Amino acid sequence: MPSAHPNHPPFLANFYSPTSTPAPDPSGRTLSSILAWPDSALEYHHDYIQYLFPLPEGSPFNPSAPVVDHATCVAFRAQSELRAQLRKSWLRMLRFYGLKYVVSDGASASSSSSGSSAKEGSVVEGTQPCGGRVVKGSNWTTASRNWVMRFNHNHLRITRIIRSLRVLGCEGDAEAFFEGLCRIYDEGRGIGERSLMFWTRAATRPLWLAPEVEEKDTRLERGLEWLVELEKGREEGCGENGKRVEKWRGSKDGG
Repeated sequence: MPSAHPNHPPFLANFYSPTSTPAPDPSGRTLSSILAWPDSALEYHHDYIQYLFPLPEGSPFNPSAPVVDHATCVAFRAQSELRAQLRKSWLRMLRFYGLKYVVSDGASASSSSSGSSAKEGSVVEGTQPCGGRVVKGSNWTTASRNWVMRFNHNHLRITRIIRSLRVLGCEGDAEAFFEGLCRIYDEGRGIGERSLMFWTRAATRPLWLAPEVEEKDTRLERGLEWLVELEKGREEGCGENGKRVEKWRGSKDGG
């Protein structure tokens, strides 16, 4: 995917923009068209997830997919409308997995521009946790049969989703997703330890250290130095909210 002109928004910002004419992927698919797919299409196709949840690292499965560069990261973290669009993708994938996002009673958060109280499954703005939880949805029994098992390709997608949410400024959603996954894992439903290890790495590692990289290999990929500065700023600003996943460190991280 070619880089955007310095004076133009990054491709991913255009792909996710709710205001401009949507930029399609090379197959002519827009964000809204992908999100309207039935679950069967989300399962069958494998070349859309890199557009919905891009990463700073290239995809070996879809080499032409765009990657998150510094300009893209800045755009998402600066523009709440882009993060709200990203949350729509996340909520759609939650439904695909038989899950839903709920805000507990009494939790307050701003929602879009109306200032109305957040409700079950609503898209809540802000980068920090606001009392939301990922729990089983009404379609859990059916949907879970598609991925709650060992060695399933959706586990790789989940790792990508967690990391993408964190990099693009939706840390609270990433944490809620990870904690919900940990509760499902603790039920002993057959998800393997290796999958949990990668989910844990995606949720808790410094942003410059990708989940697939072994900790002993601390070499930073060229062009990703900006992730080090991003991580420094995130650590300085996260406060107590940034510690929600600390309890899952240690024995759950095999790396």
